[in-house]
Order: sequence, then structure tokens, then C-alpha cells
Amino acid sequence: MSNCNICGYPVELCKCRDYCEQSYTEIEVDDGTKYRKKIKGVSVDIYDVLAAFKVYNPAVQHAIKKLLAAGDRGYKDKMTDLEEAKWSITRAIELEKD
Repeated sequence: MSNCNICGYPVELCKCRDYCEQSYTEIEVDDGTKYRKKIKGVSVDIYDVLAAFKVYNPAVQHAIKKLLAAGDRGYKDKMTDLEEAKWSITRAIELEKD
């Protein structure tokens, strides 16, 4: 399995579509509604939560998003989201070491 030269993810899980060896034919559009929840009467999205907890590492942010909505976004199953979260955590550790 080869990894993307930009993000370090396996090419199959990579989000750097313009830079990977693999060509993509469709582009995902995320309007954020899958990450918006009402908590105690207040509507928040995952980005509000990440900011409140001062999560700045983008790979950690990605892992948290995957874990909180694993299998609930409609186009990937739970196991795929968990695998992608695992790769994000691995990448987060690499980024923190730099």
C-alpha cells in the first residue's frame, strides 16, 4: 500500500485529491450539516467543539470528526470511518513529533 506524499495517508484514504497519484472522478461537497447537533437547545457543529477544546492539530481534528460521526454520514460505513480515524491519529502523532 502506498502513502500520499502530502498527507501521509494511504492513497486509498487520502484527502489531497489534486496531488495524489490516484485520479478521482467525483468531488465530495460537505455542507457541514452532518456535523451539526443540538446540545441542550443550542445548535453547534464539530468546529465549535474543536475550538472550545482548543484542538489545533488538523489530523486530530480529522480523527475526532470521524469518531464522532462514524458510519452516520451516509456514504462510508463505520469501519471505514474508524480506519480513517486510526490513520489520522497516526499522522497526528507524526506531526506532534516534528
